[in-house]
Amino acid sequence: MSQTGRRVAEMHLALAGSKRVCRFTPEPTRPEHVRLWIDDVVARAEHVFDTLKQKRDMLKEADRLLVDQIAAQRAALRDRLCALLPQDIDCLNIRHHGDFHLGQMLIVKDDIFIIDFEGEPRRPLAERRRKAPAARDVAGLIRSIDYSATAALERALKVAPDEQGKLGAALAEWRDRAAAAFLDTYHEIMTNQRLWPAHPHAAEQMLNFFLLEKAFYEIEYELAHRPEWLRVPLTGVLRILSQQTQHTNEAS
Repeated sequence: MSQTGRRVAEMHLALAGSKRVCRFTPEPTRPEHVRLWIDDVVARAEHVFDTLKQKRDMLKEADRLLVDQIAAQRAALRDRLCALLPQDIDCLNIRHHGDFHLGQMLIVKDDIFIIDFEGEPRRPLAERRRKAPAARDVAGLIRSIDYSATAALERALKVAPDEQGKLGAALAEWRDRAAAAFLDTYHEIMTNQRLWPAHPHAAEQMLNFFLLEKAFYEIEYELAHRPEWLRVPLTGVLRILSQQTQHTNEAS
């Protein structure tokens, strides 16, 4: 994960380094970009809320509890997104990977090669080419780490079904350590402060915005294709929103 942080930062610096090819030239993040991203997340979230309401009774009891907690956040979601990503944010939009996760990495002798730069396959081509902050790729990998921990737990429980509490705690700790190792090295290599805010709070807020964007995308996907995996993005959304609430309470 540390080496992944290095390579992803190098990838973003390379993608932001072209001033001769207009399609790859970095562009300042403007208020209209922020409004567009927020509107996109809200629109997807509204569709997710409606679909969850329709399918709630068909879900497992544990998932229904998560759905109810998510539904309680509906009215305040836009305000919370606006708080995470202010319109005056000082950042650059770049061409980025667009669909970065653990499956887009080839691991060779403790190093990685990043592959498949076509973007999220369910998005139109124009959206895949749209420039955005580097944080979108970073969020994609962190969400993928979360999925990998759940997948590992599912496999482990087939062998040791009575160890769910112990295994779940250990994998949650691994998830947090893996994400921290990735981010620590990414910050170390990322020398362009307009690609990644220098102020830790601003960087965390921006990352959380794109984590929510990705998690709502995942909920939509799981509802359509793999409802048994729905709890992964549901808990991801709740984790991010609970962290934001905690920070707000501490600040006040």
